[in-house]
Amino acid sequence: MSKESNLNAETRDRSGKSAVKKILAAGKIPSVMYGLGENPVNISLDKITVQKEINSGGFLTRIFSLNIDGKKSLAIPREVQFDPLSDQPIHIDFLRLAADSKITLDIPTRFINEDLSPGLKRGGVLNVNRRTVQLSCPANNIPEEIVFDLEGLEIGDTIRISAANLDDGITPTISDRDFTVASVAAPTVVKEPEAPAEGEAAEGEATEGAAAEDKKDAAPEADNKEENKDKE
Repeated sequence: MSKESNLNAETRDRSGKSAVKKILAAGKIPSVMYGLGENPVNISLDKITVQKEINSGGFLTRIFSLNIDGKKSLAIPREVQFDPLSDQPIHIDFLRLAADSKITLDIPTRFINEDLSPGLKRGGVLNVNRRTVQLSCPANNIPEEIVFDLEGLEIGDTIRISAANLDDGITPTISDRDFTVASVAAPTVVKEPEAPAEGEAAEGEATEGAAAEDKKDAAPEADNKEENKDKE
């Protein structure tokens, strides 16, 4: 389950490009919090603290308690904008949450016990169809990943979403079928083109040589025809 983290934030009254530049220059990240039918609130966060949270992984699937000027609000990051040159975060959108909120998130998949799969041991290949699966989750119970066990799987076996051990209240948004997440496929062998045998190579060279000689012999005959034509 995703753990709740704390972040200190300050409200910011001014918006616009010049105001954003000043906030970034001060080592902060301009952000906004919206949702639950309330007015959006413009806030700023400490850049170093946020960068650490992003680097720790799973940033977009974690619940944050935002301490905004002494008032705490539960929220989850919905989008992070990065500078295209420096790859540093420059803006974050937060969605307000209530204790009983339910949200939709793309949760990463993970596969364990590859060494206990007979199919993979015999050279089979794990084909992953879905690196993430979209789940509907309670705000207080968001999984960090969906784990699938490969133990005992043979070549040709399919791993479906029903194989995941999901907690109560957590459901895939695709609910009309037991969809495929991955499969154990047979190894793909690429055949190298066969080199021609020695006799075949020699015969090919001889044929090419003969064709070249025929061309050469035909050339003077064509020249003679042109000369006779001129004489006429």
